[in-house]
Amino acid sequence: MRTFVSKNSKMLKALTGREDGSAIVIALLVMVLLMGFVVLAISRTNSETISSANDAAETKAFDASHASLEVMTRNFNKIFEVKLNPDPADLAHVESQAPPGFDDYDFSGHRIVRTDATQSVVMTEGQFQGLTALRDGWRLDAPAIHEATGVQVTLSRRFFNNRIPIFQFGIFYEDDLEFHPGPRFDFGGRVHSNGSIFVAANTRLNFSSKVTAHDHIFTDVQKNGFPWSNWGDQVYIKDASGVFRRLFSSEGSVLQTVPNGTPVTNSPLPTTYRNANWETVQARYQGNLLAYQKTLELPIKLNANINGNTVSLREIVKRTKSIGDVWNDGTGTDTSPNIVAVNNSTKDDLVTASERYANKTGIRIHLADSKAKLPGCATSGGGAVTTPCGVRLDGSALGDGSNPALGQARGYQPQPMTGPTYSTTRLNGERFHIPGREVWIKIDTVAYDATTQTHVTNDITADILSLGLTEQAPTGLLRDGYTTGSDGTDGRAIVKLQRFVLGGVGINPAHAFSAPNNYMYVSGSNNYVLAARVSNSPSSNTCATATRTVRNGGLFTTNGHGFDAAAMANQTAHMKTANVSDGSGTYGCVVPFPIKMFDTREGLYNDTGSVFNPTAAANYGPAKVPWAGVMSIVDIDVNNLRRFLRGDFDGGLGVPGLPATTPFAVSAGRPLRSTDIPNANGWVLYFSDRRGDFDFDGEYDMEDIFGNADGILQPGEDVNFNGTLDRAGITTGEAIGYTGALASESPDIAAVFDHKFYRRGMRLINGTRLPGNYDSTSPNNTRGFTVASENAVYVQGNYNATGVASYGTPTPASDYLPQNTSEHIPASIAADAVMILSNAWSDARSFRYPFSKANRAASETTVRFALLTGDSLSSLNGTPNQGGGDPRMSGGVHNFKRFLEDWGGDRLNYSGSLINLFNAANNNGAFKCCDKVYGPPNRNWVFDTTFLNADRIPPGTPFFQSIQITGFERRN
Repeated sequence: MRTFVSKNSKMLKALTGREDGSAIVIALLVMVLLMGFVVLAISRTNSETISSANDAAETKAFDASHASLEVMTRNFNKIFEVKLNPDPADLAHVESQAPPGFDDYDFSGHRIVRTDATQSVVMTEGQFQGLTALRDGWRLDAPAIHEATGVQVTLSRRFFNNRIPIFQFGIFYEDDLEFHPGPRFDFGGRVHSNGSIFVAANTRLNFSSKVTAHDHIFTDVQKNGFPWSNWGDQVYIKDASGVFRRLFSSEGSVLQTVPNGTPVTNSPLPTTYRNANWETVQARYQGNLLAYQKTLELPIKLNANINGNTVSLREIVKRTKSIGDVWNDGTGTDTSPNIVAVNNSTKDDLVTASERYANKTGIRIHLADSKAKLPGCATSGGGAVTTPCGVRLDGSALGDGSNPALGQARGYQPQPMTGPTYSTTRLNGERFHIPGREVWIKIDTVAYDATTQTHVTNDITADILSLGLTEQAPTGLLRDGYTTGSDGTDGRAIVKLQRFVLGGVGINPAHAFSAPNNYMYVSGSNNYVLAARVSNSPSSNTCATATRTVRNGGLFTTNGHGFDAAAMANQTAHMKTANVSDGSGTYGCVVPFPIKMFDTREGLYNDTGSVFNPTAAANYGPAKVPWAGVMSIVDIDVNNLRRFLRGDFDGGLGVPGLPATTPFAVSAGRPLRSTDIPNANGWVLYFSDRRGDFDFDGEYDMEDIFGNADGILQPGEDVNFNGTLDRAGITTGEAIGYTGALASESPDIAAVFDHKFYRRGMRLINGTRLPGNYDSTSPNNTRGFTVASENAVYVQGNYNATGVASYGTPTPASDYLPQNTSEHIPASIAADAVMILSNAWSDARSFRYPFSKANRAASETTVRFALLTGDSLSSLNGTPNQGGGDPRMSGGVHNFKRFLEDWGGDRLNYSGSLINLFNAANNNGAFKCCDKVYGPPNRNWVFDTTFLNADRIPPGTPFFQSIQITGFERRN
């Protein structure tokens, strides 16, 4: 057997021996290759480790930036919950806030950027769909930088801030909204209530736009519990396709007449049940009739809610609470109030201050019983500052607060203007003075300083009063150089406190005195206060120089009114020689007297003669008026204000100028000019008269309006919702009962002396043309005009319109004149209550015929302004009530504007917006119609569609707020 093992083994050994070096090389190559793989693996591992670390760092930076962006968003949104526009300080505060839990990150790069200029846009979704908003674009940048590694991520978010003017609603009510018109009512515009809506109609009630309510839609019962059949159910609402569809009495969201399970509403509302078919009914209107919607809140209320407080929206028309003011802090009682200085802890916060009309850009006028009660005139201890602050009207002629020397006349003498000769009448302080009080006035400019976030004011009282404070006497009445015309004596006055004539009809004096001793002298259809008489021979005789025969020698029978009995002296300094005579061969010596009118709605507690007959001997008798309705009025001559703001009194060659010696002029180094009055797309004129407001709370302390001051709290009386019947004013002298001792007085006294009560009002006269300008080509040049007051505002005659071009049902807003010219001014009025007095109104008739509406006949009148005001409370009917056909009701939307005349079907043409945010607390008399108070007009009323143009919104308009988030992005 062959064996090859040995041989082969040798060969293998030989081979092996010959390849020893190659093996090393191969081994080395393998090792290098293996090492390469190891290095590659290690490298990859390191790269993945680094990448993973980077990802983690970036993820954490992303989280930090995201957290930062959320904090910025939350804080940024908080600004707009309560403010319409952020201030630089607001933005800086938001930018400075870092999120918790990221201490090793740098957030100093936070930025808030305004991306778009304000523009008008139509809202396309939500509750404001279809309305026009003022929109601003914003971007929040939130970079987060890790301080150790420098890893940075920047995230951004974009917003739209939408501001919706409240006057874009045709009708908006903060509480329950009541419709029950007799004649056709077709107003137009969006309708919303933050409460419930009650609908009924005799002829036809048309809603041509969306109707929404936070609570219920009542169709078969009104708020006082009366059934729909008292009026009818001719109610029509347009669906989304523009077709009017009827809403029957059986189709409300709640029904009284169809019991269905547990009641949904009970007292103080009528008892009602859920309508099982409501969803079907609602669907028929395709989104134009909606119940149970979100409330729409203004910033001042949102601010209170956030702070856990409650607030009445009436605060927007009340005075401010600022350093330098005093206020009733609520710790006292109505009869012993604690009126103290405002301090840093009690002053208005910035949101509240900004929402008050009293702080809106323009001019404000305040009257009070002492210097310390004027804004900015109090020390930190609550006393009056010793420096000039306002003007005293019933003291010496200087107005500095001093009393006149013994035997000298009371009353402020306005400073003389510069330029062409012009004179003004001194105030007859005797007829304004109330013993124990003083009469002060302060007129300020006001503007907001965004840098300091404060409202800055300047005292211009003496400057404005240099234009006059007296209603100009009729042509031919006064002698001794008294001239008439727009630049004649008193012809430039803006703020009017007194007059020489009460014209229109003679007032029958209740006092059976002989002619020389009557308080008022009647000549023809005019009424004068004839203080004395002088011989007209020679004809050069005047009351200032000749021997006078004095009249009305101290024959006051009562002093319940509170005026100064010494006023009967009628100081010579106030006498003017007049072409009237109470006997042959004499001139009359007349004196000016306060402006008063009688408001029958406020003066009577019941309008049904069978319940209360005011002319009965046991009540007022045939020739007296109740003090409760005697309103002390300050007239604002709108046309003269227009002349002033236009620059007619700015001085210069041949141009009248204001005084150079007033506190403002001394400080500025020159007289006041129109350009010194700040404006923000126009002016807000604010007014507050708290003379007689004993507890200084801006409310009339007499809520006992149902029944003859019975002292029992009835539903519908507690307008300030404090749970008590406020009637302490009867004790303190702030108010007076409807009947009883000293409750009434002869009109020949009531009409010519001031009284002690908190029955004050502002009246707008000569308002056919308003201050301002409409510029259709350059909207930024448009200037509007707003009037606001915590008192009642009486609008006399045409206002912001000359008439209408056509009559319709109703006349469209586009037919009001002038239309789209420079004199078509964006206008609004915000007040405790608003009364419309026709072109035919007569103060004299209000005193001569206080209980006969037929003798207070109205005439056609045209007014154009947005209206924001209070109404009276409605409640379930009960006894006592105010009488009339709608007992315990507020009068509804069709009586939202108040009336005091018999319109007899004459038209009141009105174009505007109707906004109710509160219940009236000064003119708080219940709604009354239609026996003695008024007869309704032909209501030719329409929503002013120009308010849908955000460039034509009146200055000072409240806005709703809506924030839209539009985008999110990573910027690096």
